[in-house]
Amino acid sequence: MKRVEPFIYFLILSPLILSACGLFEEDELYPHYIHMNDYHIVVEDQQGTADQNLSDSWVYYGGDLLGAFELGADVPILNNKENNQLLIFPGIRENGIRALPSLHFMLRPDTFDLQWEALKIDTLVPTFRYFDDVNFRLIENFEFGNTFNQNLDGNPSTRLVRSSEDSFEGSYSGKMEVFEGSEVLEAASDFIYLDLPNGRPVYLEMNYKNNHPFSVGLVGERPEAAETKFYKITFNESEDWNKVVINFQDEISLGGFTGYRILFGMSLDRDHPVDTATVFLDNLKLVHR
Repeated sequence: MKRVEPFIYFLILSPLILSACGLFEEDELYPHYIHMNDYHIVVEDQQGTADQNLSDSWVYYGGDLLGAFELGADVPILNNKENNQLLIFPGIRENGIRALPSLHFMLRPDTFDLQWEALKIDTLVPTFRYFDDVNFRLIENFEFGNTFNQNLDGNPSTRLVRSSEDSFEGSYSGKMEVFEGSEVLEAASDFIYLDLPNGRPVYLEMNYKNNHPFSVGLVGERPEAAETKFYKITFNESEDWNKVVINFQDEISLGGFTGYRILFGMSLDRDHPVDTATVFLDNLKLVHR
C-alpha cells in the first residue's frame, strides 16, 4: 500500500478547519457584564443591626433567572431584551453551611434598568431592605437587658448573662461560659413565641464568637405536656465574630408545638485546651413573614 504523506492530510483538513472557525465566529456572542462585590443594607427603627453576611447575588433579567453568583463575579448577560429590568436578590449560606445557598427571604431585591451594550461592564452596588411584612419577634442586642434568663440545666453557675467583656456592636453582648465542675449550660429565651408560620422560613439572625463549640435549637411547648428540647446545629470554634442566619422552617413545620423558645447549649469538652469555655452572642433577631 502506498503511504500518504502528512502534508496531504493537511491539505485535506485545512478547508474543514477554516470552515469550522468561520462558523464559530459567526455565532460568537459578546455579552454585557455586571460586576458586584459590595452591597448596602438599610434598616429602619426597631429593625436592629444592619449587619449581614451576604455571600451571593441571585440575578434575574427580563423575568428569567440567570443564576446565583458569588460576590465579586462578573455576570454575563448575553442579549438585549425588551424587558430590561434587572432584579438582584440577596443570597446567604443558610445555617452557615456553604453547601446550602439560599435567598435571604426577609430582604427584598434591588431593581435596575439595564442598558445592554456588548462587552460593557457595569459595576452595581445593590441596596437591600427588609420586606414591609417582616415580623420582628425578637431583637436582642443586650444593650439594655437580657431576654435569655431561662436556665434549663439546673445549675445557677451556668447561665447566659449580659456582659461588657466583648461585643460585636455596642457595649454589651450575651455571654455563655462553662468550666470544670460546671460543664453543661442550657439557656432559653424568656418568651414563648406563638403563631410562628408553618411551611415558611423563620430566621434566627445572630453574631457569635466562641472558643468552644455550642449549639442552637428550640424548646417546643404545648399545654399539659413537658417541654421538648431539640438542637438544630452546632458551631465550631471561631476567633472572629461571625454572622449566621439559621432557618427553623423544618423544625416548626414538623414539630406541631403551640409555641417555641430559642435554645442555646454547650458542654465542656474534656480535650478543650483551657479550663473555661466561652461563647459571645450579639444582635439576635427572630424574624419571619
